[in-house]
Amino acid sequence: MSHETALFEFRFPDIGEGLTEGTIVELKASAGQELKAGQTLAVVETDKVVTEMPSPVAGVLVEMPLVKGQVVRVGEVVARIRTAAAPGPAVAAIQEPTHGEASTVVGRLEVGSGVLPASSEGVPAAARRAIADNGNGNGRAPADAPPVREKVRASPVARKLAADAGIDLSQVAGTGPAGRILKRDLATRTVPRAAPAIAEPAALGVTAHRLSTLRLAIASAMEKSQAIPAAAVHDYTLVDDLLQLRRDVNENSRDRVGLLAFFVRAAVKALLDFPLLSSTYDPEKKEYHAFPEPHIGVAVDTEDGLVVPVVKNAASLTVARIHQEIVRLTERARQRSLLLEEIRGGSFTISNFGSFSGVYGNPMILPPQVGILGIGRVHQEPVVKGGAVTPASVLPLSLVVDHRLIDGVYACKFLSRFMELVTRPLLLLTA
Repeated sequence: MSHETALFEFRFPDIGEGLTEGTIVELKASAGQELKAGQTLAVVETDKVVTEMPSPVAGVLVEMPLVKGQVVRVGEVVARIRTAAAPGPAVAAIQEPTHGEASTVVGRLEVGSGVLPASSEGVPAAARRAIADNGNGNGRAPADAPPVREKVRASPVARKLAADAGIDLSQVAGTGPAGRILKRDLATRTVPRAAPAIAEPAALGVTAHRLSTLRLAIASAMEKSQAIPAAAVHDYTLVDDLLQLRRDVNENSRDRVGLLAFFVRAAVKALLDFPLLSSTYDPEKKEYHAFPEPHIGVAVDTEDGLVVPVVKNAASLTVARIHQEIVRLTERARQRSLLLEEIRGGSFTISNFGSFSGVYGNPMILPPQVGILGIGRVHQEPVVKGGAVTPASVLPLSLVVDHRLIDGVYACKFLSRFMELVTRPLLLLTA
């Protein structure tokens, strides 16, 4: 018994983490190409990572309406693949994605896809009627249902030109495959050109630039962070002993351990004493989730913007091992090759802005976390010791907490414990 072919409509999935869109970096397949399940269709930049988008099924790529640099939103069709289909109902309604079904871009990308019968003219009328009738197969839509409007098929260039010119594509006859509207189909139409609303910036050579996917994600996170009722605590401590310990550790070591590794170790030990700061807060459900072991996010500056990879299970790591993990994650962050699991699951963040500049600041909490510790620039200051003024190495600290969950006294106790640990650094080398 022969199997019919069907057209598999693959949609850009919702993989969680607040993802709403991705940018096409590179196309890896073209129309007419034979595909294997898992074969890369395109390279996509999301707000977190740059990763490959694999085909969920084997078959022939009929259409991939994408161009390099195009922004694709969750739920939009990214490929149509002709694949073998076992005999069955003439129409399979498009499935809507449900929470919990999506995993990662590299994982179950079939979320939100549907199987449609093959047709050289796109979705046939029978399929449209069945979908409008919730797939009951009787070919009749409910009497009160709105008329089903077929989606206009057009190339991305044609859509852009039509949008700029105010042309209704539903009134344009396409000459491309399956009636697809191409750039040439708009050439004979009158294209009105509106005068620019403000001519001065253009006259000065000012141009508009769309934010990158990563920068859009950072902007969104900062807007959410700004809504948090935050409280800040600033203090400083002396770290001459810590600096000496670091010199001793690095004296005969090939890998020179950075100060950040000691700070992460101190934060982990302090969080074990004050675990409420190692939590996430859900403002919708009015509940928080406590982590049994701290996972420390480390802010990394890259050419594209700030990325926060996570040192997982940090309580079980030595200072040397923490340093190795920070180096590994930093390199991957700057290469934009971090995996999703390497940026998920943080319970507390450290921003070492002092390695660039700055003494005190108010770093912004990374939702849904409830705390972030800013490390200022280590510098020399005159201090009083034993009644005499002497130079000392000072470490400025800025702790910002979500006041909905963390009280000021609790934050101060955590910061005091952190300062005790970096002031008596041998405590950082013990279990």
